[in-house]
Amino acid sequence: MKLQNYIFANQYLDVQDDEGNMFVGRVEAFDEEAITLADITRLDHISSANEKLPLSEMMKKEVFAFFIGNNKMKYQFRTKITRANTDQFQIHLKSPAVEDIIKIQNRDYLRISSSLRCDLNVSEMDEELKLQIYTHDISGGGLSFYSRQPIEYNKYTGTLYLYKGDNELPLPFKADLVYMNQVDDQRYKIALKYSDIKEQHRNHIIRYAIQEQVRFRK
Repeated sequence: MKLQNYIFANQYLDVQDDEGNMFVGRVEAFDEEAITLADITRLDHISSANEKLPLSEMMKKEVFAFFIGNNKMKYQFRTKITRANTDQFQIHLKSPAVEDIIKIQNRDYLRISSSLRCDLNVSEMDEELKLQIYTHDISGGGLSFYSRQPIEYNKYTGTLYLYKGDNELPLPFKADLVYMNQVDDQRYKIALKYSDIKEQHRNHIIRYAIQEQVRFRK
């Protein structure tokens, strides 16, 4: 496989760093050394709607590029911004090695082990329960955690706190119980499936999982 099997002219790449700074650019040209993006559009910054990191600062950091290939599958790779021509609205990315391009599973969300803080609320009949847990694993489809007591309810509401650099990004959700299994005399494993979550928030979780997987593969 060659790079042109994945990257092509007029394709759009979504580029993001660990802080949540994002931009979208159109592929104007590419070769084995660099990908030139034009028509740059800056997107949100997670810590402040009015604060956006200058592109010159993003050049000092590792970034992740997401795109849809000719086969309509989603892909991702780790790279760096090598040059930014702000007067021409162009950005140059270092081209990835083909083996470093990772396919994002659309149907079966990538699940990774990750301990993230999560506030859960349960309200059924006359019973209301609030607790703070730390996840065992997460994915774009749901999460699981361990508990020393059985917590078996049908419906949950909660907020998952995702790490973005030095910040925590709160991601509210509603979830259904998938299962609760007793794993030993002192622990239960509970798995939840998101029933209501903003797609933007789901995408944050998916990207976090992919980025963590890439780091583990270094």
